[in-house]
Amino acid sequence: MERALNFLECVAGRESPPTVQQVASELGLNITTCYHLMRTLIGRGYLERRPDLTLTLGASVGALFNQYRRSFNVSEKLAALVNDLAHKSDETAFFSTLEPNNRVILKVLVEGSQPLRVSGLYVGLTGREYIRAAGKAVLAHLDPERQRDMVLKDLGEYTKAQQENLLAALEREFEVIRRQGWAVDAQETTLGISAIGAPVFDKDGKVCGAVGIVAPTSRMTGAHSERVHDVLDAARQATGLVST
Repeated sequence: MERALNFLECVAGRESPPTVQQVASELGLNITTCYHLMRTLIGRGYLERRPDLTLTLGASVGALFNQYRRSFNVSEKLAALVNDLAHKSDETAFFSTLEPNNRVILKVLVEGSQPLRVSGLYVGLTGREYIRAAGKAVLAHLDPERQRDMVLKDLGEYTKAQQENLLAALEREFEVIRRQGWAVDAQETTLGISAIGAPVFDKDGKVCGAVGIVAPTSRMTGAHSERVHDVLDAARQATGLVST
């Protein structure tokens, strides 16, 4: 089962449809095993094989995704707010929520109108909250124990000293985030993208999510102040919707 899921995730994560040979190479699996996994996934509708022998996700994945989205229960007004933010900024906008399992999950995603957009985002994206703007906007307003639990979930390969150093650096960053009211991601230099996220609070004044935008760093830099204003305004509106 784990191999089948790895196979499916490998196909889903590729920018261009791979062949079964490429999947086998990437996963380090025997080609015979991969053919068996491929046939099983195709038979259940989770994969499709094109005439050029490349693999794409099948219709059964769509059925799972639709059911997953229905479980989000995001109001139409919140979805419309994200759409307005994308239209106003011309950039990709998002809304994420804090879940009971201490994860921040992307639940609404609206692409901007710019021809050059950021790839790799999808509804359901979660994990590595200490890097993502939405995650940091939420983390900054949680109690230290919950902050620590959320961050350590993704630091299994770090040494104890590295974990403590990162946690200390994050706490200093969280102070800045609380003071200014918004967070940025940590991927500007490595991926060439930037994101701004601002926290959303429920009727009890507790952080429950974040709203923001993401764009190529080259474009975000030139209009940073304006984009921050757009995000903060959207966060205030979202808080009003959530708290009523």
